[in-house]
Amino acid sequence: MIHESLAVLRRAAEAGTVTITASGPASADAVRRRETGLKPHFGTINWAAPPGYRALLAEHNAFTCRGEFGHDIVIVGDEDMVALNANIVHMPEHTDTGGDGRRLSTNHLVGFADSGAEAVWCFDVTQPDADGEYPVYLREQGEERARYVESGDWEVPADSAPDFARSHWHWQPARSRGSSGLSSVRRPLECAM
Repeated sequence: MIHESLAVLRRAAEAGTVTITASGPASADAVRRRETGLKPHFGTINWAAPPGYRALLAEHNAFTCRGEFGHDIVIVGDEDMVALNANIVHMPEHTDTGGDGRRLSTNHLVGFADSGAEAVWCFDVTQPDADGEYPVYLREQGEERARYVESGDWEVPADSAPDFARSHWHWQPARSRGSSGLSSVRRPLECAM
């Protein structure tokens, strides 16, 4: 599936609809750094890159697609992935936004792509499907998609609905939550994989 998606993107680049910048394949060490190098502010993250993502990494360690309307996606390289997760995705220890003493965490999320404006595409590594693929969520600053540490329940139950039910890496609209928590459909990335 990834090869077909990359072929679509390359044809779009040839037609001038998108601009692509891509590195060569990720080394085995680069994949290992992605899987073992994430250090959340507290706790641990244990995960393995899903098959669709591994297929992409076999072709490109980093991949940027810029759409004609300024909608970009940047599949970050292994070195940038650690910073992306530490700076935007993972919450500090003892975060309690509800005031009820229950601690929150985003350690179930692993960011793999920068969507700009402090938004990151993330795998939920606690919910692999039968094929080892993870659901994909857009983690935006101020909308953490957090879970309670003790129970694993979602802080906001509506956040449990992923933006992509499977990470098959094809073109789809993504779900966006406004400040009201209500869903609306938008196409935030003309070149979302």
